[in-house]
Amino acid sequence: MFTTGQIARLASVSQKAIRLYADRGLLASERDGADRRLFSEDQLERARRIVLLRSLGFSLAEVAAVLDAPDPVAAFDAAHDRHRHRAAASERAVDYARDVLQGEIALPVGLEVRRRTIRDRAVLGVRGEATLAEIAVVLPALTGRVFTALFDAGAPLADPVYVEFATRATESYPATLRVRAPFEGAIRPPEGMELTLDPAHDEIFVSLDQAQAGDQALLVAVHDYLGARYGAQRRGPNREVYLPAFGTGAAGEVMSIAVPVPLAAAR
Repeated sequence: MFTTGQIARLASVSQKAIRLYADRGLLASERDGADRRLFSEDQLERARRIVLLRSLGFSLAEVAAVLDAPDPVAAFDAAHDRHRHRAAASERAVDYARDVLQGEIALPVGLEVRRRTIRDRAVLGVRGEATLAEIAVVLPALTGRVFTALFDAGAPLADPVYVEFATRATESYPATLRVRAPFEGAIRPPEGMELTLDPAHDEIFVSLDQAQAGDQALLVAVHDYLGARYGAQRRGPNREVYLPAFGTGAAGEVMSIAVPVPLAAAR
């Protein structure tokens, strides 16, 4: 059996990292009489593999998915393929920034702008704030609150959930955001939530697949492009619309970034 310090030294990583891996369930341990963590020899090998995958840029969730898969090699290849797609998306975001600095404005390569009409709909919403690092935790938590309220009221979703960003998040400053869930039926909004009408309008939008949706640099580029190109027509903050396939690893469109604008017939 190995202590935290021993397994950290043998795996060439910090003790803090080993504790994090154990807390996240990536490593299994026992406690001795002094309440110290003890790791078996097979966990040392697992720790080395965790360190290796992390060095390739894999997230903790991706590391767990690979190591616990029935076929780790196939899971690794699939995750690595997603990383290649994200790298390509990041390059498109870099090219976009370079174009903007040169005084040009064009949507990142491989994406296209489309238009759709949204009917009048009732929307249940909740407000929140999150830095860039917190968004992945805050958004699911806020969405879960809205889903629970709709379920308790027997009010089914009418359209996909969307998030409005009044400001953009950075590593240091939180975004002001609102999670909105269009629904059918009637509901009395719980404390801390708001019931509003989303009037009929058109949305100018860009669809993204899962790899693109996970690239923050590309998301910022698309938001910037839509704001610069259609900001004069905009009737409210940009939206990120999350389809049911989001986060499932499914191919094809999983989300879109949209700008609400007047109905085409009203222009």
